Amino acid sequence: MRTTQTFMISFFIRKKKNKPEEALLYARISVNGIYIEMSLKRSLEVSRWNQSACKLNGSSMESQQLNKKIDDTKALLYRAYDSLQKEDQVITASAVKSRYLGIDKKHYTLTQLLDYHSTKMKGVLKYGTLKNYTTTETYLKNYLREKRNISDLYLRQIDYQFTLGFE
Repeated sequence: MRTTQTFMISFFIRKKKNKPEEALLYARISVNGIYIEMSLKRSLEVSRWNQSACKLNGSSMESQQLNKKIDDTKALLYRAYDSLQKEDQVITASAVKSRYLGIDKKHYTLTQLLDYHSTKMKGVLKYGTLKNYTTTETYLKNYLREKRNISDLYLRQIDYQFTLGFE
């Protein structure tokens, strides 16, 4: 099956207005000719930038680190594009950027989940069962506050260690 969709990632620099010898590094994500840019929040010397290779010239530690950052960013952007394709999502430049930045999905916390469960089950469950859930909720919140020194936790942060500690 042929695809007519184009996807491209390029890196470029923009000179700083107050310091023309320095520049900021940017990535441009392009899907079907529509692009979006994002800053990589890295500063570099303009004279060391190789535009054709989209890399920093030289073998200094700074050059190696910045070139690694470029390679890592490119790999993560391609991974974001691939995951959108696998999920059969509409692929746009802003969708790829959002997936790369991790802001395309809503991340819920444990407290949000407990509140949601309490409101949905209030009229469904019998008093005794609801009381057991409320007690467990209190134990969970106390565990977070006393043992972990936090007030809330994202669900994706719950792991085996958390479960053992709470148990």
